[in-house]
Amino acid sequence: MGKRIHVLTGHYGAGKSEISVNLAMDFARQGKKVVLADMDTVNPYFRSGIARHELEKHGIKVVVPKFANTNVDVPALTGEFRRFLLDKEYVIVMDVGGDDAGALVTGRYRNELLDCGAVIYFVINCFRPETSTVPGVLRILREIRKSSGMEIDYLINNSHLLEDTTVDDIIRGIEFSREISSITNIPVAFHAVMRETGLELEKLAFEPVFLMNRIINFPDIAE
Repeated sequence: MGKRIHVLTGHYGAGKSEISVNLAMDFARQGKKVVLADMDTVNPYFRSGIARHELEKHGIKVVVPKFANTNVDVPALTGEFRRFLLDKEYVIVMDVGGDDAGALVTGRYRNELLDCGAVIYFVINCFRPETSTVPGVLRILREIRKSSGMEIDYLINNSHLLEDTTVDDIIRGIEFSREISSITNIPVAFHAVMRETGLELEKLAFEPVFLMNRIINFPDIAE
């Protein structure tokens, strides 16, 4: 977590927006100046920007694309975002769409991100149809690499079934993420779990554990 810019990708339903918001809040609690850039143009209805009010209460600046949440949804950001990219006083969390279309947004800022030493994460939820198999995950990873022109640095395991998540589900997610890590040589950054589940994930995983609070409330599943 020593990097200044954290880019989260992940297929729809993986939970990257909830993780993005929790990461931003965690950095703010550490006394850091934080920007959350909600750049998910793939699914305009499940965005971290929904939590904007809560984030701003904690001093976190939120940047969203022009035309966000309208029927004109293009990756158009003002110069404000570039300013934050170059301002070393800010930690930036970028919530980016995880398929090839979403990765194009990351590719747009590729040079700046590489120059700033950004770290790219891929969020996995093995209970989502598109990422429930190893070939499915590998396909999406290839799409992201091709469209963004960047490599994935870390995996984040966020395998869950919302309030129905059990210890066995957690174990399955840990094992699945380790399998992907073994095949791709991409390390697991951490396993994410909601505090409200009460599951003692620390006793089940060797990798770091990131405990989250539910900040984005959706009727079905959080992106």
